[in-house]
Amino acid sequence: MKNALLDVLKSRLIWYAVLGCLLFCLGIHFYTQWDLARFEAEMLASKRRPTSERKAETAAAIANPDKPTKTQAGHFHADGNLLHAEPHETEAPVASPSVSDAVGVSETALVQIPESVTDAEVLAAWQRLDYIAKNPFEWGGRPSAHALELMDELTPMWVSEDPHDHGEELMMLDLLPEERDPRSAELLVTYLLDSGVSGRPVKDALVAMGPAAVPALINRLNPGESREVALAVIIRLLPSIVLQHREELGGIVDYILLPRLEAIAALEDPPGDTFVLSNRSGARKALALLRE
Repeated sequence: MKNALLDVLKSRLIWYAVLGCLLFCLGIHFYTQWDLARFEAEMLASKRRPTSERKAETAAAIANPDKPTKTQAGHFHADGNLLHAEPHETEAPVASPSVSDAVGVSETALVQIPESVTDAEVLAAWQRLDYIAKNPFEWGGRPSAHALELMDELTPMWVSEDPHDHGEELMMLDLLPEERDPRSAELLVTYLLDSGVSGRPVKDALVAMGPAAVPALINRLNPGESREVALAVIIRLLPSIVLQHREELGGIVDYILLPRLEAIAALEDPPGDTFVLSNRSGARKALALLRE
């Protein structure tokens, strides 16, 4: 009788322990979701300005407390003085945004035309790629001040073994693709390949950018990096873009993209643990789709 009672108590204790663990896990899950939702709401509501601008304004306010800041009513003139809140009768035209306006992109030109190129058709393909890189909004997308702010916050790129150490950056990396600003293509590709963080929002955004994303993708499609970099991540995106925009891309496909994919597809098995096998497999699948 005593043993039977002990068995019942043990059984109940086990069930109580299991139930307690489940409730604890659910609590952690719902708290995490609530915290992420709260942060996203704050980000969208505040439309935060770049860190450098906020720091500069804070320093200016400390140095000269009598001078109004940009957050006060009115607007600034070239001399930095706040005159009035009313708009002028004639406003200066707003310049079209360009890649050079964006933070988070390399200072050097995204497209470097090789000096060895002499063939007219190959040169035309490189010039076409350079034109796309300099005119990204020709294929849609929208210039977004919020995208530039997010790019500023995400630069320089962070790398971590545990992405949960960068919860705020992860949230911003989810928000940036939603802006569909093609100036963010280079930064998004960099995060895909170098940060260890990958996600569908980033990939979907690059595909949606169409030709505007191609210069950034080709810039990193380097057969010489096939051992150290998981290029298959971006190789899988290329057929979706090319098959929809092949005519707009012109000779870029035949004279730049396909030769690079062919070089990766022809790589031999290397010694040691590298990314060659997955990159080679991805390149062969992409070539099969593009040659149909």
